[in-house]
Amino acid sequence: MFQKVLIAEDQNSIHKGLENTLRGLDIKEIVTVQYCDDALLKIRAALNTESPFDLLITDLSFKEDHRDRTLTSGEELIMAIKPVQPELKIIVFSVEHRIGKIKNLLEVSKVDAYVEKGREESKEIIKAVHRVLKGDIYYSHNLSQLLRSTDDISQTDKYDELLLQLLAKGLKRDQIALYFEEKDLPARSLSSIEKRINKLKVLFDANTSEQLVAIAIDRGLI
Repeated sequence: MFQKVLIAEDQNSIHKGLENTLRGLDIKEIVTVQYCDDALLKIRAALNTESPFDLLITDLSFKEDHRDRTLTSGEELIMAIKPVQPELKIIVFSVEHRIGKIKNLLEVSKVDAYVEKGREESKEIIKAVHRVLKGDIYYSHNLSQLLRSTDDISQTDKYDELLLQLLAKGLKRDQIALYFEEKDLPARSLSSIEKRINKLKVLFDANTSEQLVAIAIDRGLI
């Protein structure tokens, strides 16, 4: 079992709940911090004393207060940790549900697990700890279903994402075609823009452009 765990969470009730859950796993040392900057300092200090942390459990969102901060989010903390202690295991524990953002954490930031906060969070954290200890990648059951259903994200290209961004800004199809033409981008005719939009509607099972934009935002594409 992991011997030394760091929890980065700014809500007292949540980090106390995490502590209670982890204590049932025979973890010898559990340290909690409420700021990402403090988490990085703790990790560096532990390395300097040759008693490094085995596991970090971090939220993604940290509320602003009176204190000046260098690292303002769990994502920034994760990126700051990688060069310092690349072998540190990381579990993200968050309410974030945008699947594009979650995929980025798993595939780009290379976190070891993603657990959604919710009714089954204690059970999910325990599962995540055991799976990560074995060297596996773990994410909550609901997320595994979402990830399977959103493999279609990989079928979009940078021009599709630009088109979605322009739709989100309220541009009409003819305005988007004009923008593509001015920037000398591929498929810039009005008919080509309409075909792209229709393709995206089918891909994301959207009936209207507004619904398409809403789905794209929810999945972290824009």
